[in-house]
Amino acid sequence: MINKELPEDALARHIRECLLELLIERGPGRTVCVSEAAQALSLRIGYHWHELMRPVRTVAASMVEAGTIEAMQHEAVVDIRAARGPIRLRLRTLPGRRSAQLA
Repeated sequence: MINKELPEDALARHIRECLLELLIERGPGRTVCVSEAAQALSLRIGYHWHELMRPVRTVAASMVEAGTIEAMQHEAVVDIRAARGPIRLRLRTLPGRRSAQLA
């Protein structure tokens, strides 16, 4: 269970920063798995990555709703709140631009 020493808003900020860093590092059109983000974040803040899976997915859902990222399953954009099973995340492409996968 996640320790309450780290305020929820600080945890959400760490998750957002980690997701964006991973996605920018990966490059346009490329994806990261929620578990990859949880594992990277666990090294930064000292929690076991399994404990971070739900918070990472929750913050990712808010980023999807804000239009920052997209949730993917089997190479298709999905509703992150309705999708079951593993999902991958990618930066949302800008209007008028094609992702690296489509170029």
